[in-house]
Amino acid sequence: MAAQVTQTPYDAVLLTIRSDKPYSEVVKAIESRLQRFSIPKLMEYVTHSDREGLEAYVDEVSVPTGFSVFWDFEQGSTMRLAGIPVESKFYLVGNAVIARGLFQYSGAAGLGAPVRICVSQRDGEQTRIDLDQVTAFFSKFPEVALSGVPSRLDAEMVKVFEEAAA
Repeated sequence: MAAQVTQTPYDAVLLTIRSDKPYSEVVKAIESRLQRFSIPKLMEYVTHSDREGLEAYVDEVSVPTGFSVFWDFEQGSTMRLAGIPVESKFYLVGNAVIARGLFQYSGAAGLGAPVRICVSQRDGEQTRIDLDQVTAFFSKFPEVALSGVPSRLDAEMVKVFEEAAA
């Protein structure tokens, strides 16, 4: 039997938050508000089937914003090496307990949870924080329409990044 491939068009919405603050200050503001989520620690809870421990850990590392950084990647140095005058850092941000409200509808929720965030500044331009609008991103999954998580993330997560840019 051959693999089936389908295409699902959807309307994407890019949210851009602009800041007059330098790139380094915006990154510092983000990283001072968001704790790091430890994947090895997550795996300890999973290995021991410790749901309560995992939920407590997620609560602990989500203070004060409700979210944490799962992963980051500094891209600007590579781009500058290539002659492109930009600072850029990519983050995966989320909350594993909140994300359950997406995964209960579709395993493909992992395409958008945690949420991808890019902070960048081209020389001479404003710093910007870009992310997909979560409700628009998840609109491609009809089964996720029952979840209130995308609108919750749009409201709560965008506020965190607006505050970092202010």
